[in-house]
Amino acid sequence: MQIELIWHMFEKPNVWDRELQEIRINRDDLVKNSNRYRIGSVRLALGRVCTQEEFDEEKQRILSKPLP
Repeated sequence: MQIELIWHMFEKPNVWDRELQEIRINRDDLVKNSNRYRIGSVRLALGRVCTQEEFDEEKQRILSKPLP
């Protein structure tokens, strides 16, 4: 029982409790490194991803259009 209590004191924090930084996408690096994996997404291999800024711009463009 005592050993379990001591082991718990030295345990690393859970990854879900960490504050993670924002992930930035670089299309050139994504396409260059996608060739290293045989099984993967074709969309990623072709660089067909959008950043959060591009997504927000597209979303605002669509939402600004009037409904039919």
